[in-house]
Amino acid sequence: MMLRVILLRHGRTGLSGRYVGSTDVPLSGEGRAQMAMLGPTFAAMGIDTLMTSPLRRCTDSLELLQLGLPVCCEPDLREIDFGRWEGMSFAEIEARDPDLVQDWARGGRDFCFPDGESIADFSARVEAVRRRLLTLEARTVLLVTHGGVIRALICSLLGLSLDNALLFEVTKGHYSTIDLHSGGGVLTGLNLGMMTKESVD
Repeated sequence: MMLRVILLRHGRTGLSGRYVGSTDVPLSGEGRAQMAMLGPTFAAMGIDTLMTSPLRRCTDSLELLQLGLPVCCEPDLREIDFGRWEGMSFAEIEARDPDLVQDWARGGRDFCFPDGESIADFSARVEAVRRRLLTLEARTVLLVTHGGVIRALICSLLGLSLDNALLFEVTKGHYSTIDLHSGGGVLTGLNLGMMTKESVD
């Protein structure tokens, strides 16, 4: 039986250009409007299972969709913890920790964000989510989560190395779909939803 996995990135927070992972920030007014507009789209999809990151920008996004289904709050869907880089721009991070930025750019699984989470631990969380999805008896599951998690899940569900994650642009307030068959996953949609200036720039 095929399982359709819908990966929704939470709505906008007003903090574009800053690294926000474990910091529990709310949606902006624009982000709330994005989610409210998507509600009818998801209501027509036959979704039978809901999973969300515990962070507020995701739980609020899901609430605004008004789908009326039980929700599984899944800690492994939270965004990676950027540690002391939380809330900073790339320019600020590079000025503060140029050597660590170079280590990060090399892409090794042993990299750990300073005072934060390692890439290896993050990858293990994503893999745990993938295994959980494969045990579901659902037909259509909606996951409300974060950009980094969605990129990693796309790779994991398609059988790609996590090294390919940055090849997928994942826009706030948009969703992607993957159909899981016995032979593997097929990416059937990327960044679907309401088109905004951010979507096409």
